Amino acid sequence: MVQLLDAHEKYGDGNQMLVAAEPIATGEKIWWCTCGDDDYMMSRDEILHLIETQPHLKNFLCFYSYMAEDDMYMIPRTFTAQQNNDECVLFNHSCEPNCGFDSDDGNTIVALRPIAIGEELAYDYHFLETEASLIRGLECKCETPSCVGRIMFDRYRDEDFQKQYYQYMSPYLQSRVRELKTKWYSSKCFTRSATPNKTKSLHALEWIHTGEVVARFSGLISADNHFIRAAEESEATCAVNEHKQVIALCDLPPEAELTLNYHGKL
Repeated sequence: MVQLLDAHEKYGDGNQMLVAAEPIATGEKIWWCTCGDDDYMMSRDEILHLIETQPHLKNFLCFYSYMAEDDMYMIPRTFTAQQNNDECVLFNHSCEPNCGFDSDDGNTIVALRPIAIGEELAYDYHFLETEASLIRGLECKCETPSCVGRIMFDRYRDEDFQKQYYQYMSPYLQSRVRELKTKWYSSKCFTRSATPNKTKSLHALEWIHTGEVVARFSGLISADNHFIRAAEESEATCAVNEHKQVIALCDLPPEAELTLNYHGKL
């Protein structure tokens, strides 16, 4: 059904792509991904520590990891040898995808529409990860009319994108879309799972400036209803306005934690 071809002219030296070797019908199952069957699960901090101590692994760890949940990434068990045993990673990105994940089985890749012989098989990487992706900012080379230029992993926030592709997103991305309704936070933020109890906290992914809206409460303003840790008034980096929006009280650099004095809320 599929054929593996050299793709150095489009994607650069050493790159490959999958193409249809025969006509593929809408909804037809194309590939079964074994990612996760024998992989390690690591936090963002754990992976960044590996990169710091073993910099030669950086490209492999960034490109062959994927998000399974907030602040949890699957990486190949053979990462020290820089070997990946699942050819599922050979599906490239497209801003106009013809493939996606089966809504009934997040490990199966299916056709979104009829695919002709010789057409490249690609899904949108926004189906798989959020802004905390380790390849955030990757240059897109899909060459489609609607190409976004750089992949920032924030399209899951767009309602039109959700309506068109929700059923083809990974189970994790579907959960993030649902969570936007109750635990919305800015695309400039990410959640971190502290060890050992894995309590989530909210941090700056890039510079956040004073006065920016960083999160929003949909219900009761409580530490139990968001990922924002409680802090004393003198230590809080954010405050809540009358619209239940969380506002940055100061400029916050990347990695800084967002905290809130819940007793001083409006």
